[in-house]
Amino acid sequence: MSSRSRKIDPLVLRSESEQIEITGNYVLAVDDGNAYLEAGLAGLGVIALPIYMAAAHQAVGALIPLFTQWRISPMPLHLAFPPNRHVNGKLRVFIDWIVELMQQHVPITNNK
Repeated sequence: MSSRSRKIDPLVLRSESEQIEITGNYVLAVDDGNAYLEAGLAGLGVIALPIYMAAAHQAVGALIPLFTQWRISPMPLHLAFPPNRHVNGKLRVFIDWIVELMQQHVPITNNK
């Protein structure tokens, strides 16, 4: 779901040699990752999750990977904060923590 338009964006999947776009007839649409995960765990349909959200559930058989030859294009994650000259200690700790957490799952690039 697009946060700007509140419309459901098509799902773009890529393989090594191909790209497809899927636009479905959705019965349920949420804009919260945890609600999305819970819907999938409840058997409400096929879901596309980041590995870090799905891994523990896959390990116990609650989620089963489908279309493993396809990947969803990476999406940006931005940290937004006021442009002060000085980043206070609490904010610096949070920034360092979230970067470390995300690096465990995906490559991080710095696009300043």
